[in-house]
Amino acid sequence: MVSVRDGAVVLPFADAVLARTLVTTGMPTDEALHVAAEVRRRLGTDDRVVLIDEVRDATALTLERRGELDIVRRLRVRWWIRGARQPFAVLVAGTSGVGKSTVSQAAAAVLGIDRVFSSDLVRAVLRGTLNPDLLPALSESSFSAQRMLRSNLEGDPLLTAFEQQASLVAQATVPLVRRALKEGVQIVVNGVHLVPGLMVVPPDWPVVSAVLTVPDVDEHQRRFTARVQTSDRDADHYLARLAAIRDLDRYIVSHARRAQVPVVESHTFDQTVVDLVGAVVDGLTDLFDIEGADPPRRQAR
Repeated sequence: MVSVRDGAVVLPFADAVLARTLVTTGMPTDEALHVAAEVRRRLGTDDRVVLIDEVRDATALTLERRGELDIVRRLRVRWWIRGARQPFAVLVAGTSGVGKSTVSQAAAAVLGIDRVFSSDLVRAVLRGTLNPDLLPALSESSFSAQRMLRSNLEGDPLLTAFEQQASLVAQATVPLVRRALKEGVQIVVNGVHLVPGLMVVPPDWPVVSAVLTVPDVDEHQRRFTARVQTSDRDADHYLARLAAIRDLDRYIVSHARRAQVPVVESHTFDQTVVDLVGAVVDGLTDLFDIEGADPPRRQAR
């Protein structure tokens, strides 16, 4: 029986363990089990101990021969994240109802990132510690912030108030990102407030950004209705303000496009996770030049 050494730990090679990792990267269970069995055959039947890198190389070769190049890229970045211990932050923005929290959690699991939090927590802390008369924009939801707007500025009152709120929350989030990077942590932060251009981080920080959007208004509406089944949020609260939420969606997407931040269109949950993971993989590969993770067009140069 082949055993695998990963650092100081030596364990028997198990098809199910490798298959479970492949499934997290988006491969169907049946295919993942076939790949794991093929990798076991490549490693041989002799009683010996192989290094984890040999298992990874055999896995990548098997997947490449099956044409699963996207799976290989995700795996290589996942392996790099685990091995390099390089700190970085992933920022995922988007308006209410686009799936920021659930998709971010799922994408983090695919990539092996343990820490995920929402900018809503930052906003909650600010609201609990600051007088609302000083910062009235914090007292409302992102899509109804204009209720507390006290300004003579011209323009859309919703977007003006949201910019005030988002700027405050985003800049209060920056020190948390700085602390995570300083402590060597890999983290995903999601939130409506992380608008590209409003949340400003130094250009030399290892940060990857993406924006989620739901292009279809009917689908967006269905998501708020479906929330009733999984949370205590009042769907009517969101549905009554759907037009404002859609305005924020367009606003955030337009900022992302100007900043050349990837925009991931959210359709089915599984595909959205795959697309977000792909955007993060591209961003991390550009930042850190991860070996073997370049897309095929770049490898061919």
